[in-house]
Amino acid sequence: MPRRPATRPGPASGLTGGALPEQDAEGAKDAPRRPRASEEAAKVNRRRQRDASQVLQLVRFSGPISRTQLGRLTGLALSTVSAHIAELEAAGLVEEAGDGDSRGGRRPRLVRLREGGDVVLAVDLGSHHARLGVANRSGRLLKTVERSVLLENGPDVVLSEICDHLERLVDDLGGPRVTGIGMGLPGPVEPATGVVTSPSRMPGWHGATVVEALEARLRVPAAVDNDANLLALGEVRARPDEDLRHLITVKVGRGIGCGIISNGLLYRGAAGVAGDISHVRLPSLAPEEAKPCGCGNRGCLETVASGAALLEEVNAAGLNISSLAELVSSVHSGDPIANHAVRNAGRHLGEVLAVVVNFFNPQALLLGGMLANASPLVVAINAAIYELCFPVASRSAVITQTKAGPDAGLLGAAALVLDKVGELGVK
Repeated sequence: MPRRPATRPGPASGLTGGALPEQDAEGAKDAPRRPRASEEAAKVNRRRQRDASQVLQLVRFSGPISRTQLGRLTGLALSTVSAHIAELEAAGLVEEAGDGDSRGGRRPRLVRLREGGDVVLAVDLGSHHARLGVANRSGRLLKTVERSVLLENGPDVVLSEICDHLERLVDDLGGPRVTGIGMGLPGPVEPATGVVTSPSRMPGWHGATVVEALEARLRVPAAVDNDANLLALGEVRARPDEDLRHLITVKVGRGIGCGIISNGLLYRGAAGVAGDISHVRLPSLAPEEAKPCGCGNRGCLETVASGAALLEEVNAAGLNISSLAELVSSVHSGDPIANHAVRNAGRHLGEVLAVVVNFFNPQALLLGGMLANASPLVVAINAAIYELCFPVASRSAVITQTKAGPDAGLLGAAALVLDKVGELGVK
């Protein structure tokens, strides 16, 4: 697989990239350079494409919907919305959907996504398994399967196995036309390039160009992001009527990740690692409890609250458990070792999340991943947050499990690539 180092922004070179303007005899600066007509046209075209893409996404996930509603949600003039709808109809992306309910005047004409037979592929990749799905153009999952994989085998082997499984999945559905693939990875991903950067639990994956590899094999556009980000995106799409503008999702599996929705948009941060709470150091740990972490520090949250750490802990205490599903089953069966370990993990996780809730003040904090099915962990997280948070922040935040369950990451992966394909299709 081709690899390249993650790019980093270079030093700033000034607003115009040239020398400072000279001054005349009066000491006044030269007038700034007027943009060329071609630059203005390119700027207008980018804005038009962005607006058309926004209209398309609203139709996809909120349709059938009227042009008036689209104007209200986007802030665009009704004439502009109508022009974009006409463009999208001509491109075969949307279609008329009859009349809506009247509120005293003429019944509004509704539009919806034109389904067709096209599909996108979605992958939620874990350290020991992969959940795969096929979704239609509205993001609804048509078929899902789960397959065993080992991330430690490296990107070449794993991505080849994933593509083999996806091709069989598409064949099972009769071979519909595939227009894109979205994938969530359990590690940091550079947003602009899709390159994996310094993953602590993905040996051999640093610098892997996953987008390029998927596009070369499947011959369709690919979009890749961190799995916790896609969990957040999937939950927003699974709750279209709840108006979740400020949301935190926490994925607790073999690792720990956090996805952030801010003002309705996925927030990745400057380098794509926003929400990586796994390497927050716990001040409450005694020195002898602060274990070394793969990041080079000691006492990180990952070392005491991740699924990998819990499996190591319970097995050292006498159990013989190889998977998180077995651990959750042992918790539900009342095993004291499993319950004690999971409860402590929840307390540590809640300690960190209390800071997150205080800082971000979300409407909801949603727990996903395999360990979110262990009720002692969820109870301990809630207790720590309500104990340590500023009351106003904790009182306004709903703390619960994800609504979409194990499919949340797939819904997010489908939404990610549908957004990309939609942008490519709106010229």
